[in-house]
Amino acid sequence: MTNIREIEISAIDSEARIILESLHREMERLKAINANSDDEDEAADAGNDCLEVSSLYNKVKETAVSTFGSQITNFSNEYIKF
Repeated sequence: MTNIREIEISAIDSEARIILESLHREMERLKAINANSDDEDEAADAGNDCLEVSSLYNKVKETAVSTFGSQITNFSNEYIKF
């Protein structure tokens, strides 16, 4: 049986955005592999990994949005108007 351990981190808004955007991009990459791979094992592994990354993304997103606001999930490179 695996011993599950936990870490806690703190991040300023720009760091939280980088984490969220990286997780989002990884989910998209894994979804594409899952949908397009001819290798069933690779597709299944990517699907399972995507579920794990998605769970982490949602956990970080919940905390980041409550702390920094919903704009933290705007990954656009366009100028943000206030």
